[in-house]
Amino acid sequence: MNWENIFKILGAYTQYKHYQILFDKYKLPKKASRDEMATELYKAVNDEGLLGPVISPSEFEEWLALHQIDGNNYTFVYNLETKLEEGLLKDLYYNRKNLIELKLWEIDYNNESEELEKVMPNLTDVKLTGIHRDEEKGTYIFSFVAPCEVTGSRLDGSTRIYKKLFFCHCVFFDNSNDMKIIFNPTSNLLNVNGVKKAKRNDWSPIADLFFEKVKEYVGDIHIKPPTWIPQALFQLAEEATSHKNPEITEKSFRVQEDIEKFAVKLLREAGIDTDNEPALVNKFVQDIQISFESQLVEVLGFNEEDDTITIFKQRSDGVTHIISVESTEDGFKTGSATQAARKSRQEGDIDLLGVLLKTNERVYKFLVEQGRDAYLIRSTNTFVEEGVVNIVIRRLNEYREQIQSSTVSCSGGSERITFPEAK
Repeated sequence: MNWENIFKILGAYTQYKHYQILFDKYKLPKKASRDEMATELYKAVNDEGLLGPVISPSEFEEWLALHQIDGNNYTFVYNLETKLEEGLLKDLYYNRKNLIELKLWEIDYNNESEELEKVMPNLTDVKLTGIHRDEEKGTYIFSFVAPCEVTGSRLDGSTRIYKKLFFCHCVFFDNSNDMKIIFNPTSNLLNVNGVKKAKRNDWSPIADLFFEKVKEYVGDIHIKPPTWIPQALFQLAEEATSHKNPEITEKSFRVQEDIEKFAVKLLREAGIDTDNEPALVNKFVQDIQISFESQLVEVLGFNEEDDTITIFKQRSDGVTHIISVESTEDGFKTGSATQAARKSRQEGDIDLLGVLLKTNERVYKFLVEQGRDAYLIRSTNTFVEEGVVNIVIRRLNEYREQIQSSTVSCSGGSERITFPEAK
């Protein structure tokens, strides 16, 4: 192994949290800085001791290729039409030594030269750096590195172009037709291996680049568009913002008939023929119910038991409604933003949802967005473990199963499918 090259890559791309996860696994003593952690890691791999190194070279090589799967990443989630051929991924994994195109430690990460063809000359295309097996999660992971170009500044403040590394991981599941493409949205990016973003925040062409690359190993694969995502986001938002307070549910149910009579009375006083405007009446009743329930929540509060997911942002129909809360700790639980968000959900499809996930005594923020071929989970934290993102994916998959099974059982129709409030 070329540790001079390894130290350069660790210094440029490895966060302190990456080291923490690895050091916890092998019970290594933590240090105060990333540089000291890198030195300690070198010792753990190279000091033989009486029983050999704490971390074997093969284990370290696997970690080096894989560790960027955790971080401030974007996760594109695809749903394959059919599962891959039985045994294919297992065969590729056992043959990985013959398939890997480049070891990360073979790259001399020195990008100061402005003659980009001289920078990392052995990295001119997307290269496979590892195939991994996670028995606990039931996944196979393909790790790739590609050259990318970003804008930066010279010492005098003028702009120049740098050649850098771009890491990506493609994940396949044993018990699911889902597939993930994970990468970090590099700042000031011009292109990845010549491929540019479609627009400022549209990273799908970059995901497509790696989707096509992994097909070189697993063969031709076809995907199902995530047309179910708006309904799943609707259900997630309804459940996440539910008060889960049985006293509020009982009081709301008790006054439902009074609300209907009140709505009809007001509309008739305004000169509206309520007999010929049933849709208008229903809409007005619904608005009053939402407002009444919101006032009860202000007084009686909501039940936070098992309350791990809340909502802090919501967008309907692209740009028609964008509603967010100033405080992201509580999300859409109370107040005018809650009422506006709920009304917006009833009137248009949600294509973006800001999700707060509380787990392991931490709060993680994500934006879940519908795409053409995949849905995207964007982390807004500085560091998120892959397993935390999987919690959101599993929740969405539950809604997908409900939606698709309900669609199959229904005979046609395009009405929104709704589900009872989760208790």
